[in-house]
Parts: sequence; C-alpha cells; structure tokens
Amino acid sequence: MYRYVDTAGLWVVKISYLLGALSALVMLGSLLVGVFYRYVLDASLAWSDEVATLAFVWTIFLFASALVRDFGHVRVALLLDALPRVAAELFERAIVILVLIFGYILLTTGWDYTEFTANRVSAAVRYPMWLQTAAIPVCGGLIVFHAVVLLLRPSWIRDMPEVNNG
Repeated sequence: MYRYVDTAGLWVVKISYLLGALSALVMLGSLLVGVFYRYVLDASLAWSDEVATLAFVWTIFLFASALVRDFGHVRVALLLDALPRVAAELFERAIVILVLIFGYILLTTGWDYTEFTANRVSAAVRYPMWLQTAAIPVCGGLIVFHAVVLLLRPSWIRDMPEVNNG
C-alpha cells in the first residue's frame, strides 16, 4: 500500500516542480517585458508587475511544498547526528509531525483567506484575487500530503538520501 502512496507522492512532487518552473518562467518573462517597456521604450506596463506577483506567489508555494517531500527545508542536523539511531528517528518523525501541523494551519487559514478575497480583483489586470491567494491552501494541502507520506514510510526516515545531505 505504501508503495502506491509513495509513487503518487513522487508524481505530485514532479508536477509541483514542473508547475513551479513554468510559473517562474512566467514571472521572469513578465518582469523582463516590464523592464524592457519601462527603460527601452519609455512606456510602463500596468500589468507586468501584477502578473509577476501572481506567478511569484505560486512559484514559492509550489516549490515549498515539494521541498517537504525531498527534505529540502531548513534543518540543523548536528544534534540529530549525535543521538542514537532510534532517538534520532523519533525526532525526525516529530519534526515531520510539526511540518504536518504547519501545513494544516496553512491549509485552513489559507482557505479562509481565499474565501475572504473571493470577491476582490487585482488593480490593473482585474483577475480575481483568489487566484493568487489560493496558492496558500494548495501549498498547505500538499505539505500535509507529503508529511503523511513521510510518516507512513515503513523504513527509517534517516536513511533517505536527502536527509543525509542536509
């Protein structure tokens, strides 16, 4: 059973990286077009900053959720490396539980914030603001999913290659 959940988690991470990279390209393109128009053509664009901000928010939150799966988040392993193997594993799982709680908080408060912004639109482009704020609960849901996959892992979390590189 875990094998299927783990495979689904790997696919979710790949999709998150792909969408995050595409979003980063949109952000970069929007910023470059805005700079070109402003400084070369001497005509500012009203929409480029808003599109870049929308893409930036999605880029950050998609990559942040994927890093949970890859243990790419900031962590200091000096103390964990000094502990006995079983104690270090218990602490690793406790950290994953804290990450899961953080993801749940992002999910619930992000959902409330997205509902709060449901009737608002951006100033220049006039896109619905929920498109931007929806990145928060999506990230929270993905973090919860990846944390659950890590907690269900039948083998030692400390044996993951990503953990030993941190």
